[in-house]
Amino acid sequence: MPLSLGNHTSQYAYSNKHRAVTSLLCMLVISCVSLMAQDLTEGLLVNDLQLHPMQPVAKPSYLGTITDPSFGTTIRRITDAGAGHKIVPMYSTIQAWNTDESKMILYDVDNAVHLLLDGMEYTHIRNLTDINPADLEQIFWDFEDPDIFYYPEATTDDFIKYNVALQTKTIVVNMDDISDCSEDIAMGNDIQMMSWDSDVFTWRCGNSSAYAYRISTGEVTVFDMSDVAYTAPMPSPSGIRYYHQTQGYDTDGNLSVMLNESSTEHACEGRLSNGNDAHFAVAFADGPDGGCGGNLVAHDMTDGTCYSMISEDLGYDYSQSGTHISALAYKNVTPGWLCASLIGYDQDGQQLLDQELVIALADADNIQVCRIGHHRSDEDEYDYWGEPHAVISPTGTRVLFGSDWSGADDGHSVDSYVVELPAFATATSHVITEVNAINIYPNPFTDQVVIGGELANYEIKVVDLVGNIVVDYTGVDGPLIIDLEALGVGLYFLSIQSTVDAHLSVYKIIKE
Repeated sequence: MPLSLGNHTSQYAYSNKHRAVTSLLCMLVISCVSLMAQDLTEGLLVNDLQLHPMQPVAKPSYLGTITDPSFGTTIRRITDAGAGHKIVPMYSTIQAWNTDESKMILYDVDNAVHLLLDGMEYTHIRNLTDINPADLEQIFWDFEDPDIFYYPEATTDDFIKYNVALQTKTIVVNMDDISDCSEDIAMGNDIQMMSWDSDVFTWRCGNSSAYAYRISTGEVTVFDMSDVAYTAPMPSPSGIRYYHQTQGYDTDGNLSVMLNESSTEHACEGRLSNGNDAHFAVAFADGPDGGCGGNLVAHDMTDGTCYSMISEDLGYDYSQSGTHISALAYKNVTPGWLCASLIGYDQDGQQLLDQELVIALADADNIQVCRIGHHRSDEDEYDYWGEPHAVISPTGTRVLFGSDWSGADDGHSVDSYVVELPAFATATSHVITEVNAINIYPNPFTDQVVIGGELANYEIKVVDLVGNIVVDYTGVDGPLIIDLEALGVGLYFLSIQSTVDAHLSVYKIIKE
C-alpha cells in the first residue's frame, strides 16, 4: 500500500508548490537507461563454446526464482498452470510484453483464453474474455502505445484495434471488403507480425492472392506472386519490405530480392545492428549460393546478403531441432538483438545448445552470442505446447519461455518462465548507490513524491521503463514535492546526480 505523506504535506506543501509544478519532473538518469537498454552481455559469457551441462534443479515456486546452475542467470516462474495444464507464450514472433513492458499477454491452453499480466510483477490482471482473435497467436501489441493491441476478429474478418485500459474495440478495416475476397482470410503462417510502426499488416485470400494494408493511408497492396503457398507475406520492421517463401518483396508488392535460403524454416523478421530490415532463420542446409547455413542465420532484406551467427563453421554443433527465434527487441538502443530457444536432438541438456536459450547480436563485424539458460522442456508429453517458444522483451533484458521442467516435474504441466538477464537486474535494483541525507517518500506512490534534503547541487531526472525522460531538473532547493499524477501506473527510475563530482544514485519507484 502507498505510504501517506502525513505531516510532510503540510510542512512542505505548497510553499514549494510552484517549484514542484514548474518541475513536473522527477526521476532518472540517462545512465540508468543505458543499463536497461544497451549492453545485454553484462555478466554473461560471449561466444562461449564450452559445455555447460544441465543440472537437476527443483522447479521454482510460483513467482519464485532459481539461479540456473549452468549459466548463473535468474529464472522466474510467472504462472501456476496446475497439474496437467498449460499456460504458454503465444509464439516467438508475437510480442508478449507491451511497448513499455508494463503488461504482458500469455495463453491459457486448457481454458482457451488469453491472460493479461502485470509486465513487471507478473501478477494476473484479468482474462481477456472480450476478444476473439482468429488465431491464438494473432495479437499484436502496438509498438508505441502501451494500451493498444490489434487482432483479426475470428467471425467477421474485421481487423480490430483494442484499448486495454478502456476495454473498447475499434474496427480498423474489414479484410474481406477491401480485398473482395470470397475465400477464407488468413494472416501469417510461421512468421506473424506487424511493421514496427504499427501501420502495416498482411493477409492472404485462400491460396489465390495476398495483400498488405497500410492503416495511415488506407492503401491496399496486392502482391505479384505466382504461388501464395497458403502463406501470407510478412512485413519487415520498416513496413516497406516483405518476406515470403525465401523471397523479398518491395513496397509495391513486387519481387525485389531472392534470399540465399534453401527452404523456409522457423524464422522472425527484425533488424540488423546497422538498422537494415532482416530475416532471421534457422537453416539445416547451406543456401543455393553456398554458405548461410546454421542454427541462426541473418539475411539482409535490402540486398539479400546473409551471414551465419550460430553454425558449425563458428564452432557450434549442427543446427538443433526445435529452434524458434524472436527478434522483437525493438526498444534496445542497439539494433540487432534477438533470442532463440533450441530443443535439440538428445533433449537432455548435456551437449552444446541442447535445451538452451540464447541471445545474440546480429552484427556481421562483431557477432555476439550469449547462452543464458536451460529451458528444460521438450515435446515428449505435450507436443507443440511443450516447445519453449522464447520471446525477447522490447528492451531485450528479459526472455520469456514455456517449459514442462525436465526432472522430477517433467511432463506434469507447462508453465511460463522469464530469464531476467543481469542487465535487467542492474537496471531495476532498488538502490544502485545512495545520496547521503536525501530521503524519497512515499514509495510506492500515487500522485506525488517528496524528495527531502539539500538538492541545489544535483540534477534530478525521471525516466520510464523504456528510456523516455519524463522530467529533467537541475539546481532546486529541497525539500521538493513532485506532482506525478499525470504518469501512468508502473515502474519508473529516479536519478539524482551531483553536478559537483558526478556522484550518481538511481532508485526504483513505483506508481500505484
